[in-house]
Amino acid sequence: MLLEGFLRYIEGIKRASPHTVAAYQRDLLGWAEFCKRFHGFNPVESVAAWRQATPAQVRAWLSLFGRASTRARKIAAIRRLDRYIQQVLGEGGLSWRLQTPRYRPALPKALTESQLLSSLESLENLPRDFPTWRDRLVIELLYGCGLRRSEVTTLRLAQLQPQELHILGKGNKWRILPLYPRLQDLLREYLSLRANLNPSHDFLLCTDKGSPLYPQAVYRIVRKHLGTYPHALRHSFATHLLTHGANVQALRDLLGHESLATTQKYLALTLNDLKAAYKKYHPRS
Repeated sequence: MLLEGFLRYIEGIKRASPHTVAAYQRDLLGWAEFCKRFHGFNPVESVAAWRQATPAQVRAWLSLFGRASTRARKIAAIRRLDRYIQQVLGEGGLSWRLQTPRYRPALPKALTESQLLSSLESLENLPRDFPTWRDRLVIELLYGCGLRRSEVTTLRLAQLQPQELHILGKGNKWRILPLYPRLQDLLREYLSLRANLNPSHDFLLCTDKGSPLYPQAVYRIVRKHLGTYPHALRHSFATHLLTHGANVQALRDLLGHESLATTQKYLALTLNDLKAAYKKYHPRS
């Protein structure tokens, strides 16, 4: 099947993350189901079937989705498969080109420093047991190191080095982050408590029963203690560093971004905050 070969290619050759592979699969299967139901063919079954699709059919499918960002993502999936057909399989793809809808991505919502620091201090008053130390470590890794949720759950013991954290990010690219004193203390205590569970794996973070911590558990931890979602802590990490004068290039390396343009969206957010503060407090504004 055409789709299966494409997914194997982006996972094995292009080294796409499991999240990316699943997203492509979900979007392309959705497109296939729409075509089978309303037009009587399966576009992801073969190259010949793929070329049957028309712009009008794609527009009809995209009209089912209200958000421009969702439509843009689904168009990107179709384009990626079409590029695979042409460049990898050497076959003829679609004879027409899709136009990506214009939209302005929402800037990330960062928590204020006072909010976060107050919440982190309150966590220090909780019982000093394994779940508490584990939850504190999860939050510290997300906010203190700016990690993605996937990077937190896949972190292994071998990635802990003296005063350093070696992170495997998107595209299988490594980056090195410093282990600051507070995080070193948390890790020492957590590892002592983790040893009592005697887990049979080498993932750093565990559930209360010793199994590897899974992404939904990370979401619940952050929601429980901070009332937000994990990626908001990564946004906060970036925004707070820029607010205090961090270099954008350095921040790019800390976040593991491939493109500087991805990092610069945080700079735009910070400038908006500074403008608002200027207008509110400066006597000449």
